[in-house]
Amino acid sequence: MVVMIDVDDVLADFNKAFLQLAHEMFNTPVDVEIRVWDFYLSIPGLTREKELLVWQRIRETENFYESLPTFATVEDLENLRNFVLHFNCECVFITSRFPTKGRFVEVQTANWIRKHVGVEPKVLVTSEKGSLCRKIGIQKALEDAPHHIRDLTLNGIETVIMDWPYNRKIKGLPRVKSVTEFLNLIES
Repeated sequence: MVVMIDVDDVLADFNKAFLQLAHEMFNTPVDVEIRVWDFYLSIPGLTREKELLVWQRIRETENFYESLPTFATVEDLENLRNFVLHFNCECVFITSRFPTKGRFVEVQTANWIRKHVGVEPKVLVTSEKGSLCRKIGIQKALEDAPHHIRDLTLNGIETVIMDWPYNRKIKGLPRVKSVTEFLNLIES
């Protein structure tokens, strides 16, 4: 079996990093639940224009993705490491991250996974996850972003949703709250 695991807000805590950066730039709150995909609609005091400035700061930050905190727990990361090393399954990490200063996105992402998961990862970057997954034979995917979930399912990829408030309008697909729950679905 070949599985796809998204990185941001599945393994790495991009939302937390974004909230912290917005706070540093505009003194917005950091303890906010992201309920919709556009951050400015969830973060008090953040306008669309200010959100664009945060995105620009991310682009200008050298090796931004390597500095992200973990979202997955230590147990989740250990379970993922054991899964990649010992389960008869290929794991591909696919992200739609945009370039920042410093190393290529693939390199930053692979460095983060090496550091936090402890495996040599296969990392691919695309904004069209569904067609790429179909092309490389992905059978099951773990994803949080609503537009990628739709793209994956339209391309016939069995998709499991990492549960977040911003994707709860999507019905009819299995949901998990952790990487371990996803791995348990595969192993059962």
